Amino acid sequence: MSLHEKQTLSGRLTIELRTPDGRIVTRRQHDNLITTTGKSLVARIFSGEVTGKPELRIAIGSDAHDVKPDDKNLGEPRDEVVATTKQVTVVSEDGQQRALATVTATFPPIGDRRQELHEAGIVIRFPNLDPVLYNRVTFGSITRTGNLDMTLTWEVLF
Repeated sequence: MSLHEKQTLSGRLTIELRTPDGRIVTRRQHDNLITTTGKSLVARIFSGEVTGKPELRIAIGSDAHDVKPDDKNLGEPRDEVVATTKQVTVVSEDGQQRALATVTATFPPIGDRRQELHEAGIVIRFPNLDPVLYNRVTFGSITRTGNLDMTLTWEVLF
């Protein structure tokens, strides 16, 4: 009997805007696309071509064009924040076991500025390599203003 497994890399982003006392004023979830360069990086890590501990960053931008596999950057203006990760866990999804990595970053309040956002992605940085946009998602406009923190949490499935 032959076993065949078919699964793809995937991810889901949760965006939350919070008041200084922690109250959530906006919460959205969006599925993403893993870029071709993101998939290639995972393969290069697996083959040993790329080694070391990466720095993960979550980036936000203003470009609303449709997501494409060959996307390599987010639009301008853009911000990036170093992300934290939780220990990888195994989850069951549609009867299959998958590894789940959770990546989170909080963007601080921006005061008197105003920032219109339409996209986000995880940027992976290894020493001596150009940064890689692992994934990208676009969404309806989110406006950052005032004293709101913005937390982006990505559930990345392997």
